[in-house]
Parts: sequence; C-alpha cells; structure tokens
Amino acid sequence: MKRKYLVGISILIVVFLAQFYSYYRGRSQNSDVYAQLQSLPGFDRKAVEGQYFVLHFWAKWCAPCAEEIPHLVNFARVADEKLKGLKILAVSLDESLLQAKTILPNQGVGLPGNVVLLLDSQHIVAEALGSYQYPETYFYDPKGHVLEKWIGSQKWDSPEVIEYFTRKMLTKP
Repeated sequence: MKRKYLVGISILIVVFLAQFYSYYRGRSQNSDVYAQLQSLPGFDRKAVEGQYFVLHFWAKWCAPCAEEIPHLVNFARVADEKLKGLKILAVSLDESLLQAKTILPNQGVGLPGNVVLLLDSQHIVAEALGSYQYPETYFYDPKGHVLEKWIGSQKWDSPEVIEYFTRKMLTKP
C-alpha cells in the first residue's frame, strides 16, 4: 500500500513539474515579445520587427546595472558600425526615464542611433517575459524568438561579444 502511495505522489510531482516548466517556458521564451513591448510608451514595432535585436532590462537602483551600462553603450556604438541593423532596446525599470538617464554616459545625450530607451516602471513587460534578476538581457532573431538570455552584468564591449553577435547574425534563423 505504501508503495502505491509513493508511486502516486511521484506521478503527481512529475506532472506538476512538467506543467510548471511548460507554463514558465511559455511565458519567458515563447511570449510574443512584440505584443509585450507594444505596451511601452515610445516602442515602435516596425523599427525592430524582422530584425535582430537586444532587449536589456536595467535600472538606476541596480548596482550591477550601473556598472554595466557604459559597456552596453560602447557595445551599441560598435554594433552600430559593425552589426548593421542590430537594435538595442534598453528598458529601464525606474520610475522615470529622467531618473534612469542619470547613470547613462552624458546623461543619455549622444547615444548611438541603434539604442532605443524605453520605460517599464511597473515591471509589467519584464515580468511577462520572466525577468526578475537585473540586469537581464535577451537576444532575439528576426522572427522574435529568443536566441540567448544573459542574467547579470556582462562585458558587452569585449571582442568576444562582437564576434558572438557577428556569428549569430550571419546564421539565418
């Protein structure tokens, strides 16, 4: 009798874990990123749809974000020259973009043309995509599928990163 009970409990646990994984994966990996981003003021779907893009969640109050953001801006400058068409959607989780810009180089003045600053002050888009640990970055293909996700601070302006993006963007999705 004990054995049947343990088998039954084990099956329930496996079913629960499979359902949880399916739900979580569906929310974070397969969500329609364009529909999610559409709720952010200033987002232009036509500017990124059909292109590779980076979606980066950050905030002024996040120490690793403040440390990382100059590297991301440098990466954007290099990408603007070498990775034509790559957009960087920098989504701040602060209360306002004015607040967020205080940690950007030159307060955000003179950012590369491929950087789009967006605000998700209620964390609605971040949570819908499964982002909770900042900084957090996604790399999307032209079809809106996640190719890569990074959690935590990255050295975006390193040669290896540029090489990675070049290699990925040369491979047809």
